[in-house]
Amino acid sequence: MAFSTADLISGVKLMSRPKDMTSFGLLLAAVVCAIVPLDISQLVCAIAGALGFSLIQMMQSKSRSAPHALSKKIQPPRPKTTTTDEQEKNRYLSQRQITPNNPPARKVPSPSSSRLPSHPDVRKPSSMPIAAPTFQSCEWESQVNELLGQIAPSTDDDKIVGRLAHRVEEALKSILPEVEVVGFASGSLGRNKAFGVAVPEVDIVANVNPVALMRRLGGKGGHHAAGNDAHKLRKMAIRACTDRLVAVGGFKFRRSAFRGEEPKVTLLAPASFGLSSDAIPIDFSVNAAIPLYNAALLTECGHLDCRARALILMVKRWAKDRGVCHAAKGHLSPYTWGLLTIFFLQVHDQEAPLLPKLSSFKMASGLMKHPSSEDEKSWEPSTSVLTVGELFKQFMSFYGNQFNWQTEAVSVRLGKREKPGLKLPLHVVMHETDSTTEMGPSIEDPFNDARNLGNVMNSASLERLREELARGTSLCSNGSLTELLEPWAPPAAPEV
Repeated sequence: MAFSTADLISGVKLMSRPKDMTSFGLLLAAVVCAIVPLDISQLVCAIAGALGFSLIQMMQSKSRSAPHALSKKIQPPRPKTTTTDEQEKNRYLSQRQITPNNPPARKVPSPSSSRLPSHPDVRKPSSMPIAAPTFQSCEWESQVNELLGQIAPSTDDDKIVGRLAHRVEEALKSILPEVEVVGFASGSLGRNKAFGVAVPEVDIVANVNPVALMRRLGGKGGHHAAGNDAHKLRKMAIRACTDRLVAVGGFKFRRSAFRGEEPKVTLLAPASFGLSSDAIPIDFSVNAAIPLYNAALLTECGHLDCRARALILMVKRWAKDRGVCHAAKGHLSPYTWGLLTIFFLQVHDQEAPLLPKLSSFKMASGLMKHPSSEDEKSWEPSTSVLTVGELFKQFMSFYGNQFNWQTEAVSVRLGKREKPGLKLPLHVVMHETDSTTEMGPSIEDPFNDARNLGNVMNSASLERLREELARGTSLCSNGSLTELLEPWAPPAAPEV
């Protein structure tokens, strides 16, 4: 009886899974009977074939079982039983339709609440504290005249500013060949004062055609969108110019102020320039108009009445020393304080005002967007004999006791006391402590009657303004100029 190789293979396959000892014995006897008649060569071939077949079967069984084992490992976990709190949460989220792709709407703060002070000012120790000014005279008027001689910009100051502007222009020519740089001095550069670096006396403005500015600086990736936004374009230009002035021009960067209507940076011109014995802080901006407006108003007020220019300088100096002239902290800017002074000189004496309304200014009226079309009455210089010191006292009394900050508007364009115009946006100030609100100052920009310059104020700065006006009014009655101009310092930090 002969057996084929297939019979041997099937026999080996059966051996791999015997069911009991009897079947195993029968199978073993069958295999012996099958291999006894074979010679050695046939036997070797049969065994090799059987082993190869078994090996192939084992490999196929492993490959079929691997996906099942993998599927067991990656099975998702069973959902947990939702508790009552989770059910309530899920129902609340489903009612509001909040999903990962549809997050809850973010609460947008109102313009007034966004200006709330995040951290109150705290006094920090200083190695070089600034003391109050001292005067040789004891009389009020003599002290005022002495102060004006110290704070008024001189011809030497104008020369220094001109050299600074030239140095800035030379440094920027390599990146902006079309640039023209001008400088303005609004005070003396040789006398240290409180907040002197925070509120510099020098403005340096780089004027470049926006088209040329975009062509020079807007070619980099992602900057093309700035060409449609003048504010973004100016910020981009200021960054590029500041990098150049620090790296090549030798200036030192101090701080930036990009949140206002006109972005700017504060730089220091070190004493190594040979312009002054001390570093000179400057405000640098690109295509800014406010420094031009400020310089034009200050110059023309001096032509109309020399007391007007002197009073503007004195008010600005007082506001700086008392810490209510730093716009980055929510206070009125030097430009705004100048407008407050001009408005006071227009309305404090209705019979004989020291200054006319803006349309009667020869230079400044040409900068207005919408010149007045009304028939102008010829303005005659005032015959008032009030001194600058007396006018300063009346300035304090006017804004501290007479002027209504909530219902009246400051408008040098109109030159009269009345409610805010329809174009002027109102500014509502929210108090952080009790969430109450009140109407903030309405101060019209005469060159843009739709801009309220008082919108920078918050509850803390508004309270400080009231405090300083009350303090100034009191000291003007029974105090000294030295005490009035004592540099303000924030309260000391509470001890822990």
